[in-house]
Amino acid sequence: MNQQADLGNLLNSYFEAYQSTTKLMADLVAWPLSQNNLSFEQFLILRRIAMADQVTLNDIASQRQVTRSAISRQIKALLSQEYIFQVPDPQDRRRLYLHLTASGERIEQLVDQAISEHFDAWVQQLGTSKVNQAIELLQTISSKVDQVQQTAHASQLHYHH
Repeated sequence: MNQQADLGNLLNSYFEAYQSTTKLMADLVAWPLSQNNLSFEQFLILRRIAMADQVTLNDIASQRQVTRSAISRQIKALLSQEYIFQVPDPQDRRRLYLHLTASGERIEQLVDQAISEHFDAWVQQLGTSKVNQAIELLQTISSKVDQVQQTAHASQLHYHH
């Protein structure tokens, strides 16, 4: 079999694994999120706020490697649901720290518990070492793909000069 066919078969296998894995991951979080009128992105923001002090919109955007406006839309939704509130930094009133309301704390804990219980069933089925191997492999793939994209982006910039 030639290299192009091998690459095509590998790509097809990747698409199938990606589709089934992302469906499983989506199913893991879909029910608890839908019961609480949250998107996955909003839950991740609640979780970040719950786990750290003095979190800002910029901190979340930087950590997630997305634009400020993408996070801002999610923050506005969480504010309107009264899951979070903002407190200005006394030294720099332009900086707003995000905090969970009592309702936000309750929702974050409920959703986190539901997801954790579901994930625990996976860990029990697969074993901790297999789950760790899968996570390490995903992190390696993410890192390497990011390097390839940065190199490709840099080389494209080079050709435009």
